[in-house]
Amino acid sequence: MPITRRSQTLSFLSLSGLSLAALLLSACATQGEMMDDLNKTLRGYEKAVRWAKFDAVYSYHKWETDQEADIPANMENIRVTKYESSNQRFDQQKLVMKQTVTLHYYNTDDLRERSVKHRHEWKYFPENKRWYLISDPIVFP
Repeated sequence: MPITRRSQTLSFLSLSGLSLAALLLSACATQGEMMDDLNKTLRGYEKAVRWAKFDAVYSYHKWETDQEADIPANMENIRVTKYESSNQRFDQQKLVMKQTVTLHYYNTDDLRERSVKHRHEWKYFPENKRWYLISDPIVFP
């Protein structure tokens, strides 16, 4: 049976369509994995903040190459009682997620509860396959 130009065109189109579908599915899987990583990172960060593991909290930050994590001395007296995140916005082009975090805490020196709002900006670094906090570290007044 001779192959006609029309059947060649249809074969090419269906092959192209399958290739495109496979490409889109792999992109979705990658996007899905990236978002799963973000959720795991956010949960890990919240857990470290809640348990006052500030060395772990600071490990989520992306520091400049010549900059080291300098944990303030008063952090050892801070106890976080509540962690609330709100206003999450995700920029798919820049791979950035912004959120506002409200922390309720007390200092063991005076036992008075306070709260502080902090704006977080998380960025995905594909070369590391990891989300980093690129905003300033939390400061407890």
